[in-house]
Amino acid sequence: MSDYRLHQEKAKAQLEEWEAELDKYRAQMKKKEAGDRIELEKEHQKLEQKFQEAKAKYDEMKSSGEEAWESMKDGMESAWNEISSAFEDAKSKF
Repeated sequence: MSDYRLHQEKAKAQLEEWEAELDKYRAQMKKKEAGDRIELEKEHQKLEQKFQEAKAKYDEMKSSGEEAWESMKDGMESAWNEISSAFEDAKSKF
């Protein structure tokens, strides 16, 4: 399997995991008191935005093709790591 295909499959799996986490956080917010919920909703919105950014990067990677992948690989991995950190930070808040 090529490096490009491997990254594509890993990215898809990670997106699915993050989407499940967002759903879990959404359910947890509904159980919180109003004051706590406001703060969590702000955090959830940030994560949702990061998730959409990750999804856009994934779509860009998919549509770029294997040849273009090498030139965008470093930028993609950097953005992906930033998004991953945001999700890790959010775990402690939810």
